Amino acid sequence: MLDAEFWQQYFKTYDILNIVIPYQELMEELIKESVVNKGDLVLDAGAGTGNLAVRLKQRGANVVALDNSEEGLRQLRVKDQEIGIIFHDLAKPLSFSDDYFDKIVSNNVIYTLAPGDRDKVFKEFYRILKPGGKIVISNVREGWNPVNIYKDHFKKDIKKIGFWCLILKVFKMIVPTVKMFYYNSKIKKNEGAGHLMKDNEQKELLIRNGFVEVSENKLVYAGQAILNSAIKPRDYESIKRDQLKNK
Repeated sequence: MLDAEFWQQYFKTYDILNIVIPYQELMEELIKESVVNKGDLVLDAGAGTGNLAVRLKQRGANVVALDNSEEGLRQLRVKDQEIGIIFHDLAKPLSFSDDYFDKIVSNNVIYTLAPGDRDKVFKEFYRILKPGGKIVISNVREGWNPVNIYKDHFKKDIKKIGFWCLILKVFKMIVPTVKMFYYNSKIKKNEGAGHLMKDNEQKELLIRNGFVEVSENKLVYAGQAILNSAIKPRDYESIKRDQLKNK
């Protein structure tokens, strides 16, 4: 397993992704799918350095950012003093009461958990989400390659700023980018026991743990990740209707 020291170093470099176009597009897709309303109470489950949490707050949400990396949460606190932060391991039971959040979002977190922990995490998500509330989850897929993310970025960026401006930008990006490739290789090696999520695993986790209106897989992050959304049913009749609909 990757230890706290690894994640500390990882999150010191992570925000280089803020200038990577596929990452920017991924953030926007997560926000669009979550359909956040002003005043919604939203859990960012595995918030890291808070890039998604900050964007959600800018759209009027009251955000709780949860992560088990002190370095990630420290950087989030520098970005925003008002977002609530909780230091916690998602693989352990959550302290929130039942039916607590209007929305739950999670980006590139579940795949880092051991496969045996994933169902209990989704059970907890179901428990703490309000009836009628929405969950939006994205994770890199089995066989993902970070090179493809950067290829997509350069292809799009050269159209925006031109070749020579891109070359200058690449020189500024090169050190943190090399570090990110190193950290990503460590994550993939840690996946040796089969930790990366298979294409339908995320969708099946949602269905198996009681969520309804589960979306079809949407490829995001330059095709390297899968996004799904779902709803916690309002009542038993809603569950029955959706079961009949899916027959």
